[in-house]
Parts: sequence; C-alpha cells; structure tokens
Amino acid sequence: MKAFLANPLIVKEMRERFRKKITYWILGLYLFVMGAILLGFMYVNQLNSIMIPGENRELFILIAVIQYAMICFIAPALSAGTISGERERQTLHVLLTTQLSPGRIIWSKLLTSLAYIFLMVISSLPLYSFVFLYGGISPQQLFTLVLFFAVNIVFFGALGLFCSTWIKRTGVSTITAYGLAFFFVVGTGLVCLFTADLLQELYPQQYPPGDVYQEPALQMLAALNPVNVMFQLLGEELVPAGESFLPPWLIFTLCYLGFTGILVGWSTYLLHPVRRLPWHWTK
Repeated sequence: MKAFLANPLIVKEMRERFRKKITYWILGLYLFVMGAILLGFMYVNQLNSIMIPGENRELFILIAVIQYAMICFIAPALSAGTISGERERQTLHVLLTTQLSPGRIIWSKLLTSLAYIFLMVISSLPLYSFVFLYGGISPQQLFTLVLFFAVNIVFFGALGLFCSTWIKRTGVSTITAYGLAFFFVVGTGLVCLFTADLLQELYPQQYPPGDVYQEPALQMLAALNPVNVMFQLLGEELVPAGESFLPPWLIFTLCYLGFTGILVGWSTYLLHPVRRLPWHWTK
C-alpha cells in the first residue's frame, strides 16, 4: 500500500486534478442542481397529494436515475483522454522510459481518472437522507445500489481507457467510448427485446407473450443490461425475472468485472512498447 500511494504518477495526477478551482465548482454545481431537482420534485408532489410515509419511492428512483445518467456521461469522458492525451503532448514515450511498468501506468491512470466521479457519488449520498425521511427503502437496498454504481464506474472507466490506448486521437477515442457505452446501456436491452419479439413471431405456440423471457438466453441478456438491473434493484421490473441460479445483479457484477479485467489487460498489452507474440505464431 505504501508503494502504491508513493506512485509518482498517481501523486502528480491527483494534485493536478484536485488543485484546480473548477473541480470544486463543478462538484458544488452538481450537488446544487441535484438537490434543487430533488426538493422541487418533493414540493410539486406535496402540492398535488399528501406525501405518505413509505409510499414515495419515486424520490429514490429519481435520484438513482440522475446518478446513473451522470455516471454514463462522465465516466467514459474522464478516462478516454488519459493515454491519447499523453501521446498528443508527446510525453508518452517519456512516461514509458520510467521505472513504472505499463500495467502500473494503466492502473494509475484508471484510478486517478475515476477518483473524481467516485467523489461526486459519495458526496451526493446525503441527499438520500430525504428518501429515508419518508421511508420506502432499506439501507441494504441503498448499499446494493451504491455497489452497482461502483461496478459501472470502473467498467466505463476501463472502457474509456481502452479506447484511449487503442486510438491515438482523444476526440475519436471519446466518441468511440461513448458509442460502446451506449451499446452496453441501450443496445443490450434492444437486443433482448428484439430477440424476444423474434421468438414470439417464429414460435408463437411455444413462447406465449409472458413466458418468452423465461428462456435462459434472454435472462442472460437481461442481466447484462445495466438499466434493467438497476430498475430491479429499485423494485421495478422492465423484463420479467425468471428462475436463475444467480440473481441478475450478481450475474451483472461478475460479467462486468470480467469485462473490466479484459479491457485493462488489453490496454496494458497495447501500451507495452515491445509486444511479444505467442511462440507458436512465430513458426
């Protein structure tokens, strides 16, 4: 841990990022806007009806949706220019000549790029106290949602870092990262819905309208869609849950952590100045 915290790249990136005044202005503006939306929703809801304790889960869903939209928008952008930016400033070759290995460089860039968004998520947790004030959710549900956000942050950060290592231009890598993130957030859900409609059209007798989502393949696709998993954690169902050996959120966590490891390993391979091919490829 001492050697990890003494990493000069982490110290440099952290100081450069958190010594800027705009960092705290953005954080304050984000909390102000999010709090204003929450209080405005509470005020309008109170004017229309009486807020009954335990029956105002809309507040919890509203905050969670805003949080996740922020993660999808910011996390890929924060890491999509880490390596390509060094390449454009012509400092990447200097960084590779240091005693830091390519793996340590990748992990350091990933950590420093995602530290700010983790700070934003943690600083917004007190806003959930308004939800606990009226009831309707449990601390375990909130804890599971925070873990879900953490998995998404790490995955989207690794995705942006991979695009930054693979593509030389920061602008192109950012667009590519947003496109891949859009596929995972929206595309997996569309593939699931399209596959379900196709099965119902081809085999109407075998798959009634309510039973088609009981197929293991469709359950797996639904578990890979972050929006569906988030709404299941919130107590809502976009896709009917079927019988599975693991809950959807656990399948989502294991798969996306595996995707993160693959992206980080691939980024390390691409960053390595000397790429050695497997021995059987050289014959």
